[in-house]
Amino acid sequence: MKLHLGLLAFAATVATISAGAAQAAASIAVPAPGLYTYSQEGLTLSGTAAVTLPDVIVTFGNNLTYQDDILITLAGTVSLVPDVTPTLVTCSGAGANAVGYVSLLTNGWKFRVTDVSGITVGASCTFRGLKVTAASLSSTSGVLTYQANRGLTTPVVVVDGPVTSGPVIVAKSQFDITVSPKLNGIINIYAARKVFFDAETTAPGNLPPPNGVRADTFNFNTFNSGNPAIATWTGPTVVPTYNTLTISGDFSWVDGTDADLTCDADEFPSRVVGYVGWNVGSASDCTKLVLSQVLPVGNVAAQGYFFVPGDIVLNPTDYEGSVEWGYALSSDPSATSKTIRQFDPGAWTLNAAQVYIQYMPYGRDISRIVYAANRGAEPVPVTADITANGSKFTCSLGNAQQQSVTMLSLLLDVCVFTHGITQGKVAILLTFVAPEQDIEVYSAYVTGSGDRGTVINTSNGRSFFYGTGVNFTPTPIPIP
Repeated sequence: MKLHLGLLAFAATVATISAGAAQAAASIAVPAPGLYTYSQEGLTLSGTAAVTLPDVIVTFGNNLTYQDDILITLAGTVSLVPDVTPTLVTCSGAGANAVGYVSLLTNGWKFRVTDVSGITVGASCTFRGLKVTAASLSSTSGVLTYQANRGLTTPVVVVDGPVTSGPVIVAKSQFDITVSPKLNGIINIYAARKVFFDAETTAPGNLPPPNGVRADTFNFNTFNSGNPAIATWTGPTVVPTYNTLTISGDFSWVDGTDADLTCDADEFPSRVVGYVGWNVGSASDCTKLVLSQVLPVGNVAAQGYFFVPGDIVLNPTDYEGSVEWGYALSSDPSATSKTIRQFDPGAWTLNAAQVYIQYMPYGRDISRIVYAANRGAEPVPVTADITANGSKFTCSLGNAQQQSVTMLSLLLDVCVFTHGITQGKVAILLTFVAPEQDIEVYSAYVTGSGDRGTVINTSNGRSFFYGTGVNFTPTPIPIP
């Protein structure tokens, strides 16, 4: 018995060596050009409908025997039963009926060697008509995998592979937006914050003096056939039905032709200039600009600029953008959906420091404490923009002295009281003609009982970077 078992072990070793000697480089691939691109929107909108994959070509790296299993998978997909026809599997270097379909796998299909002569190393088979659900294909990694297992053997014995194809099937969006240049105006504190510090140099906002300092170019490109453009899509696609671009932020500077303190859509064309093929939407107001693309929706390079009035105070703003495309399935216009892309339109900053005190209480037996620390080598002017009781006004608070702490609360109270405010809460935007890093502000109030309440502002609170809306990350202080 021991001798018999030893001979069996020896025979198995010889078989393994023989199989190893026959091995070559197995592969799984798709035909040239070798990359197939599907529309994510088309696939998603098609739902559970069947999508036929490109041909899958397997080249065998080892001899396979009768009843060996051939496994093919496509990561992340829901596979469907193929139509079993004479063209489902065709082989080169093997018999006409060398491989037959068996069953579905998770993400793939099982086939089996049906030729009693087996398959010789180096032969190849083409699997044509494999299908998956459209929605599952929209999120695939696009990687095909092949391996062969010894038939009717437990535990599983892998005799060829596994090998992968790399991402030969790609699902990408038809829609995209790029921006160049972004909004990048620097509001000029030395011109009362009514124009930009530098004249625009990029077309079309590069206006001759004196208007160059009133313009900030914002150009963008929208795409509905991929970015970069896809010449030929594989499988279902969609057709865009509308395109709406929204930029959110402070657009109060648009209101300048009437006294109603609103930004009407008809005021925008003189302030948002250019953008041929786009219309200002009726939803545009003091908090947002809405542009709608003129139908039919197409790939477009839009050029234009924001043109400030020159006599209205501008506010630093970190703008936010989004684009919404509506679309319908090319093969079924009744199937519709939409997609939204977020983008960064840019920001308007200030060549000064701003600190926002969100509220400061006024009333009987309440006093205020507002101090400014100036680390700079020069005294700097300070102004306060006050918002209270439905009105806005601006006052000078003198200078913040160099390398000193200056009390601002006395002049601040004079400013507020002069405008008739003795009760309630006010919001205060302090502007210092100084580098941002030189200024820190402390704000608090004291009640008649002596209780002190510290008021968090954008200097000591660090919720915004000196009022610009740009996120701020403090630099750690090194430990000695």
